[in-house]
Amino acid sequence: MRLSSGLVYGLLLGGLLCTTAGAQSNSLFRPVGQPTGSGAVAATGGLAPARPADNAAQGEAPPPNEVLLYNSLIAVEAPRPRQFKVHDLITIIVREEKRSATDSDLKREKKWDIEAELKKWLRINEQWKLVPQVFPAGNPAIGLEYDDKYEGKGQVGRKDSLITRITAEIIDVKPNGTLVLQARKRIRVDADEQVATLTGICRSADVSADNTILSTQLAEANIDIQHSGPARDAARRGWLARLWDLIRPL
Repeated sequence: MRLSSGLVYGLLLGGLLCTTAGAQSNSLFRPVGQPTGSGAVAATGGLAPARPADNAAQGEAPPPNEVLLYNSLIAVEAPRPRQFKVHDLITIIVREEKRSATDSDLKREKKWDIEAELKKWLRINEQWKLVPQVFPAGNPAIGLEYDDKYEGKGQVGRKDSLITRITAEIIDVKPNGTLVLQARKRIRVDADEQVATLTGICRSADVSADNTILSTQLAEANIDIQHSGPARDAARRGWLARLWDLIRPL
């Protein structure tokens, strides 16, 4: 079957137009056309405007980039940030380590001599008159020598480590999305008791997908651990030792 030259040119021109239209959209599963809601952006071939900085600070979801979602086969819409409410629970991973070292060296030396002699003095005689005093046994004198030396050395090294998990409750949510956390954990074994209290402030964006946050990411963190019971009493110093350290005569 033979085709006329006009029909062949028409088929070639139609294929060229289809190819040009297909180049504008690399999607194989969406109809060719303009994306909804972004006509001005799609017409220029640009991307959607970026998210304002204040929206990110308040934890709002970014506006969808409709041009990218329409033309890409692998692009997905950004997930919406998690919204926290008062009384929600967040697990805090406490990993606190502290090391301190102090080394002091003190030397003190004081020395002084005193020598004094009384050469002239006065007295009142029988007529109640002032007359010079005579020292038949020699002039009275005094001599004093003082020598004081002190040397002290001190060295203190301390290492503290605290690793635990504690679940905190959100007691307040600030307007910018900052969370105020408070946690209390009580452990009692026989007569020994341990009470841990933790408070702090964190950003909602710092909470991970498994609903945990590190204690190092907390602002104004306050960790208080109190022990009581026989084990604490056995390790505690007596009142006489504490009084001796308070007076410290030597």
